[in-house]
Amino acid sequence: METLAAPYVLGPGQERSHPGTWPMIKAGAADTGGAVTVVLGELGPWQSGPPLHVHYHEDETMYVLEGRLLVQIGVETHTLDPGSFVWLPRRTPHTFANAGPVPVRMFGTTVPGGIEEFFAATSAYLASLDGPPDPAEFARLAGDRGKVLGPPISAAPASPPSRPVVATP
Repeated sequence: METLAAPYVLGPGQERSHPGTWPMIKAGAADTGGAVTVVLGELGPWQSGPPLHVHYHEDETMYVLEGRLLVQIGVETHTLDPGSFVWLPRRTPHTFANAGPVPVRMFGTTVPGGIEEFFAATSAYLASLDGPPDPAEFARLAGDRGKVLGPPISAAPASPPSRPVVATP
């Protein structure tokens, strides 16, 4: 496949398009002749990622740079440390969450490019909320790109059991 795209360089913290989008766009379809979208994502401690979902048209990769990532692929879960890699062919149900007390940073790609438009739309929607997101709105934003199949996963530690309150005379 021949792509007609101009080379460029980004410095640390720079993004190519869609400022403020999660994940940060390092290269999008417009930059790569449609070949790939490249992203850098970060999740705070114990933070859940997206709902369980599938992409209909894109294959996805994730590479853990820092922290510990819990990934659900179908019904299986995997805990990934820095240096771990995930390949997610299109139509593979998946989600992820930060499985630790420090931020997790990950590098990812989707092939072909173009999913950055969905990331920008969902980021804007989530920023506008004053409460939980509406799954129907995610479905509308996804259009024919994919489908939400279930809720996000959580890797947060269980809260400690509460001690019974004993009244003293």
